[in-house]
Amino acid sequence: MKRLIYLNIFYLFFSSNVKSQIDFNWQQHIFNVYFNKNSDLLSSESSKLIRQSLLNIGTVNIRKIQLKGFADSDNTDSFNLQLSSKRAKKVYNFLITQAVPQSMIEMESLGETMPISEVKSLNRRVEIIISYEVLNYRNLNQKSSKLIVKGKVSNKNTGLPLASTIVIDYKKQTFFSSSPSNGKFLLSPYLGALITFSRDGFLNNSIILNDSIIKQSNDTVFLDIKLKPIEVTEKIVFEKIYFYSDSDSLKPESKPDLLHLLNIMKNDKNIIIEIQGHMNCPLSYPMNNFQKKYNHELSYKRAKAVYNFLVKNGIAASRLTYKGMSNFKMIFQEPKNDAEADRNKRVEVWKLKVIEN
Repeated sequence: MKRLIYLNIFYLFFSSNVKSQIDFNWQQHIFNVYFNKNSDLLSSESSKLIRQSLLNIGTVNIRKIQLKGFADSDNTDSFNLQLSSKRAKKVYNFLITQAVPQSMIEMESLGETMPISEVKSLNRRVEIIISYEVLNYRNLNQKSSKLIVKGKVSNKNTGLPLASTIVIDYKKQTFFSSSPSNGKFLLSPYLGALITFSRDGFLNNSIILNDSIIKQSNDTVFLDIKLKPIEVTEKIVFEKIYFYSDSDSLKPESKPDLLHLLNIMKNDKNIIIEIQGHMNCPLSYPMNNFQKKYNHELSYKRAKAVYNFLVKNGIAASRLTYKGMSNFKMIFQEPKNDAEADRNKRVEVWKLKVIEN
């Protein structure tokens, strides 16, 4: 029988009912992939559709993917329930090959319930719901809060331009950019965003785009970013600062090491430190742009979580800098057990000394 592929794609938007606001905190992209009668084989056309949907959304912003497996009514309830489970599992397995973290995926098997058509082929499906975060737009009567930010990154001591990593934090979202070797950058962040410029061997420099910097929301902002060169005087590895899997939330058993680090900072008020977040992602794991962005973002947020703990407990932000190291410096490139994986998910603290002119 010739295979029939049906595509049913639509977008569902959640927004505020207040007329003066558009509050798209979350969006959902919902679509179906279809299967042959009594089959759980995922077609190449369906695989391409799923892959393209991930790319179209911008995978770094995806927070959850729900899979709902269905079947037609041609067989017994138990058979259809099992078949719908197998179909959802095939989509799940494909998402894993695309480097989607397991913790993001939820599965549900619904058998022949909830038919969407009298045409039985349309009921042999897996419904895929991709939930992802988007930026807020506030007050339609005001000018757009999006800005144009131009500038240059340079060495504070020599004045020479620097290539750098640029991180934009805005409303729980994180975006990555960079400046090339000439140091010049062009960004389009929102009012209220935190922009952090970093480079190995230099202190971070962070700017908040608030009203003291911005006179009008549509202004073009020019930033002259100077990074202070540093040298490392000591490295301290904290192997018991633990995070929940695929999360930047600290586990309770991390408290002793966090308090130890806090005491180091309080006992020597002259030291400056760099906090480096590392993660576990075996080199044999499928690696694409989605996974690379995810690794970078998660390791950055883990380092920032330690930074936030120290600031909350009275350490001046000017004494701290933090970086996400992704999985570039794993102790065990192919961890054999949870203990080795946990050692990859570590936090390193480097004591620094600023190099003066």
